[in-house]
Amino acid sequence: MSARLQSTAAPGLAPERPGTASGRVIAPLLETRALTVRAAGRSLVDGLDWRVNAGERWCVIGRNGAGKSLVLRALAGLAVPERSGEVLWQGRPQQAWPVGAAATLRALMPQQAQDRFALTVERTLALSEVVAPAPARRTAELMSALDIAALAGRRADQLSGGERQRVALAQCAVQGAALMLLDEPVSFQDPAHQQVVGRWLAEAAPAGERAWVASAHDPSWIGRVATHVLALFGDGRWQAGPVGEILSAPVLERTYGCAWRSVDGAWIPV
Repeated sequence: MSARLQSTAAPGLAPERPGTASGRVIAPLLETRALTVRAAGRSLVDGLDWRVNAGERWCVIGRNGAGKSLVLRALAGLAVPERSGEVLWQGRPQQAWPVGAAATLRALMPQQAQDRFALTVERTLALSEVVAPAPARRTAELMSALDIAALAGRRADQLSGGERQRVALAQCAVQGAALMLLDEPVSFQDPAHQQVVGRWLAEAAPAGERAWVASAHDPSWIGRVATHVLALFGDGRWQAGPVGEILSAPVLERTYGCAWRSVDGAWIPV
C-alpha cells in the first residue's frame, strides 16, 4: 500500500513543475522525493513526495514518537538513524551544498538549545548572523516582537525554558536563511507567549521570500498560524495539504488516536 494519503486537489502543495516568474524557473525552497526515514526498525515516514514553496507556512503534526523531530533533522541535512530518497534545497540535492552555503539557505531550531558558553542574549544573536549582519533597528524590532528585548543583557544559559526558546527562534530569524525548520517552537510557552510567537510566525514567511516548517501539537494554534499541514500517522503513512483540509476530525483522529470536534473554531479532543 502506498504511504501517500494526499488529496488529488491540494493547492499549496508543489505543482508537477516548478513555477516561473519572468521566464525564470523557480524551484521550491524544499523538496523531498520518496523520502523514507526509519528508526528502531520502524518506518516513521515512507515515500514522502512533498514540496515547500516560498511564502508557505507548514506545521508537522503527529503523536509523540511519530518521527517529527527526526524528519526535521533529515530535512535539515543532519544525521538520522536510517533514511533513503532525496531532499533538495532550491532544486539541488542536500549533499551538493557546501556547509557554509547551506547555512545561508536553511536554519534549524532544535527542541532544546544547548549553551556551551556564558554568552549574553545580545551576543548569542550577533553570533547567529550568517547571511549578513542585520541592522540594529531590525534586530531590536525582532526582539520586541518575540518579547525578549528585556533579556538582551542576560546570559542565555540562565534563562527559563520559554525565554530560551524565544531566543532560539530569534537566532533562526537573524541567521537570514530563507527556510526555517522549527522543532516545537511553542512547547515551553505560556498561553500569552504562544500568541506572541504565533503572531510573529504568521508574518515570518512573506510570499516569494521565505518559508518555515514547524512541528506542533495544538490544532487550534496551528489553524491560526499555518497555511499547510503535514500529518504523520506513526506507521510511515502521511497526508499533506492545506490547513483547512488536514485539520479535520477524521485526519486528526487518525493522527492522534482520539476523536476531535470543532467548537467555535477551536479543536477539542473528546
